[in-house]
Amino acid sequence: MKSAWLHQHHQERLIIFCSGWGMDANPFRPLSAKQFDVLMLFDYSDPDLDFDMEILARHYPCMVLVSWSMGVWVGQQLFRSWSHLFQRTIAINGTLCPIHDQLGIPVQLYMATLEQFSISTRLKFYRRMCRQQSLETFLDNQPQRSVESQSLELASLQGHVSCQDAGEAIYAQVFIASHDLVIPTANQLTFWQGHKVCRMPGSHFLFYNWQSWDELLACADEHNSD
Repeated sequence: MKSAWLHQHHQERLIIFCSGWGMDANPFRPLSAKQFDVLMLFDYSDPDLDFDMEILARHYPCMVLVSWSMGVWVGQQLFRSWSHLFQRTIAINGTLCPIHDQLGIPVQLYMATLEQFSISTRLKFYRRMCRQQSLETFLDNQPQRSVESQSLELASLQGHVSCQDAGEAIYAQVFIASHDLVIPTANQLTFWQGHKVCRMPGSHFLFYNWQSWDELLACADEHNSD
């Protein structure tokens, strides 16, 4: 996989962000960060980290894990043995069973996307992912990746993804959008039964609800105190 610094100002607090499938840094450029450095992981065609987690932990006394979409499953696989290093762990619109008819992306939808993936189907996916008010901003900042690289990642994930029980999750907080058309809201609610869930208005791509990563964490604080 690849990593990219969205913000690196030598803060003492770090957000490790496991993004969803098909992404790069571009869609997240509109979010600022004041009190955090932000390291983004993306392109899961290769499952190995390209940095040393122990070295990173020595530089940051406070680390937060934020995972979104397929990144929720990826973050679980990468960091379950290092979960003690994180002060907070947040899952946004994802499950630990991401390709599943009742608990994740319906299998037929996933396979159809993989088999028919093209520039036009990619645009349809972006439209499903974003509400109308966020679509224009997303398209102005859409990933600068080729259809071929996104398709390769989608195929690689299909070959590696497995299901884990929600009871094994490293995530202490779960955000679920009210109108998720990618990983259906109902499927997420079924998977996370028994966990504290924060329901959020919006669609699969929630990030333009916030102006900054600081706001995202403040929102999580508010919901955590409810």
